[in-house]
Amino acid sequence: MNVKKSTQDYYYERINNILHHISNHLDERFDLEGLAQLGNYSTFHFHRIMRAYLGEPLMAYIIRLRLETSVTLLRYSNDNIGVIALKVGYENPSSFNKAFKKRFGISPAEYRLNNELLRENKNSNLKFKEMKNLTSQQPKQIELESKNVIYAQVLGDYKTGAGKAWEKVCAFADAKKLYGPKTEFIGISHDDPNITDVEKLRYDACIVVSDEVKAEGEIGVQKIAGGKFAVFTHKGPYEKFMDSYDYIFGKWLPESGKELRNVPAFEKYLNDPGETEPEKLLTEIFIPIQ
Repeated sequence: MNVKKSTQDYYYERINNILHHISNHLDERFDLEGLAQLGNYSTFHFHRIMRAYLGEPLMAYIIRLRLETSVTLLRYSNDNIGVIALKVGYENPSSFNKAFKKRFGISPAEYRLNNELLRENKNSNLKFKEMKNLTSQQPKQIELESKNVIYAQVLGDYKTGAGKAWEKVCAFADAKKLYGPKTEFIGISHDDPNITDVEKLRYDACIVVSDEVKAEGEIGVQKIAGGKFAVFTHKGPYEKFMDSYDYIFGKWLPESGKELRNVPAFEKYLNDPGETEPEKLLTEIFIPIQ
């Protein structure tokens, strides 16, 4: 029984290493052989293993991640399209334009223009119901040190996937006695449900650790980047996060003149959902800014 468990753990550790590497190096050129070596897999079986885990071919996963990341950059950065193409792994704008149009049906330039028009129209006729869940229109701005975390990543609908991820990482932390009086619980929602298919959404349930911890099975280890953040406080159910994010990215960000850094936003949960009424839940939303 122990041998079987160890084999399964090693299997998940290798997949986690590969996916984490891809997410953090989208501007680099990937090849299946190099990624297989990273995970210590046979190249002959590698593509079948990853397809079975991801539900799509690995290179299709990489292309999708690149294009969906480019959408965020088109929306929320002032980078020109050539710079965005390089940031998501395309060596020239023409190949990026072709791939983007194939995926979304319009060019990157058209998407950026249409999104600006849509945002203007949306902002003009909304008094932002989102503010019902934010304690202030203006965030506090802080400098944050990087954080070492253990995490479990789950693919699928945030409404159900997040709970599964937390069950896994909390069970691990409990078994390893990693909890302390000031333990921080952090969630990273990597994808926008308006862009990414529900079954492919990525969510990381993270627990900050002070001691060195090794990855084990489905539990990975990563570093949450430090730097400058705008921090909003969301009050109320987690199901209302999208309302707050709509306000932050749809109104506050364009009016603030701030530029986003190319690292994920994240949520820090301030009270226990098992012991707190949904309306009284408090969550800090960290937006990485330059």
